[in-house]
Amino acid sequence: MNEAVFLGAVTHGALMRGRMRSLLRALPLVLPLLAGCFSGFNSNQAPQQTYVLGLQSAVDAAAAGTPVHQGAPASAVAAAADSVQVLPPVAVPGLGSEGIAVMRPGQRLDYYSGARWAAPAPAMLQTLVIQTLRRQGRFALVESDSGPFEATYLLSLELTHFEADYAASASGAPPTVRVELVCALGGRTSRRVIESFAATSAVAADADRMQAVVAAFEQATNAMLAQLASGVAPPATGSTNSTSSSAASAEP
Repeated sequence: MNEAVFLGAVTHGALMRGRMRSLLRALPLVLPLLAGCFSGFNSNQAPQQTYVLGLQSAVDAAAAGTPVHQGAPASAVAAAADSVQVLPPVAVPGLGSEGIAVMRPGQRLDYYSGARWAAPAPAMLQTLVIQTLRRQGRFALVESDSGPFEATYLLSLELTHFEADYAASASGAPPTVRVELVCALGGRTSRRVIESFAATSAVAADADRMQAVVAAFEQATNAMLAQLASGVAPPATGSTNSTSSSAASAEP
């Protein structure tokens, strides 16, 4: 009985050693196959490029057109005591994501592959508007909708265009970048609109390449921001007081 058990153990060990030798011989053939399977996860697709837009010096000059400093008129100093809260732009369908939008012929909305904005377009433009108005100097405080302070005015924005338009271009021609923000400045308490206008710009890209298209986006966005900087300003102190007085007298 003991001898049979011993012989069985020897036989089992020999079988296991034979299987291990077979596995070791097969490894050189299996490893390349495994490597090929894992390399398929990052096949031949190019890494996605992320783009940002910055303020150009022309916008800085437009925003600094009416700086408040010592010796400025009393009306300018009074206006600079006001604050404004910039609300996130409400985007039309298709323009609220990080994708770089493309308008194809036939009103077909598309997005560039392998490229995106660093943040959703409304958030990126909200930041640029805030930076522009801060450099403008017409408001003592410019903050986003998440700011801790109660602002005197609200700036409502609607993003109606922020796309590279191929529909109006000849076949094979570079696109035209269109940027438009519809702006409405109003009193936070009265909820009365003080001024409303559309800041818009269109710039043709130099080439049908991603770098050229992004450069056109930056140029069009900066031209739009220059219009916005010229159009957004608190009302004169007298008109503000008269508005407040008329609102108070209308109350029962």
